[in-house]
Amino acid sequence: MANEFAIQAHHVFQFSKNVELLLQQRSSRFEEAVTTANYSGDKAQVIMQLGEVEMEQLNSSDWKSDTQWSDIEHFQRWVFPGDFALSLPVTNQDQLRMIPDPRSQYAEAVRAAYCRKVDDVIISAALGAAKTGRYDDLKTTAFPADQVISGTGGLTVEKLIDAKEKLMAAGNSPDEPRYFACSEKQLSDLLKNTKVQSMDYNTVRALVKGELDTFLGFKFISTERLPLEAAGRQCLAWVKSGLHFATWQKLDIKSDLRPDKNYVWQIYARATLGAARTEEKKVVRVDCVE
Repeated sequence: MANEFAIQAHHVFQFSKNVELLLQQRSSRFEEAVTTANYSGDKAQVIMQLGEVEMEQLNSSDWKSDTQWSDIEHFQRWVFPGDFALSLPVTNQDQLRMIPDPRSQYAEAVRAAYCRKVDDVIISAALGAAKTGRYDDLKTTAFPADQVISGTGGLTVEKLIDAKEKLMAAGNSPDEPRYFACSEKQLSDLLKNTKVQSMDYNTVRALVKGELDTFLGFKFISTERLPLEAAGRQCLAWVKSGLHFATWQKLDIKSDLRPDKNYVWQIYARATLGAARTEEKKVVRVDCVE
């Protein structure tokens, strides 16, 4: 069995002191950069979107006329739950051969898997199709082409400026937190494409070194989990209210003996999660060659 081989690879001699996790991402990088809420039911309404209305000028005679009502469009944005699970067996023979007891490390590995899944769910919702409409008449809303910034090369200051312009020109509040997600390759490209004479160079260098995480009003999130297509890495710029993360059940981990499986210890985890892009003008995709 594949699980048996994976466990045997961890068998160590008595001089081994610890079982360390392989190098991996161990916390969600997106959850604090989006709005969050808990739900129940088969789907949940994230936000009610309202269309734009305009005020009309009144003539002096209009004050005596009946009130004229205007129409305003309503758009409901929905989020759907997805169920996720993971289980790992730990036999008694494995516990005897490993120092210390591996169950706590296995549980930590499961937690890390959960955090990565949270990021994947949020990224998928940010770039994918959203569901809009009435409860019983939902329509698919694709990511709009006019919210995509393309162009040759990797990440540049110009692309960041264009992304900021799109968000601000759409009417998003300048006081709302803004985020930019990209891979380490884009951060390196940003440094290489920033002239040494530029005032931005030292700031970008500090950003790449991890000494700060903000540039041009964006708080940067470094991740290797963004889609990599033929056109390049699909980086993301957004305001916090533009993405919503929903939980029906957060991470639930259980460690139990399985009498039906020769009394093997089982580490089991489950979660029910979902995410949605709340409004199209709140998210910008920035394509960067990689």
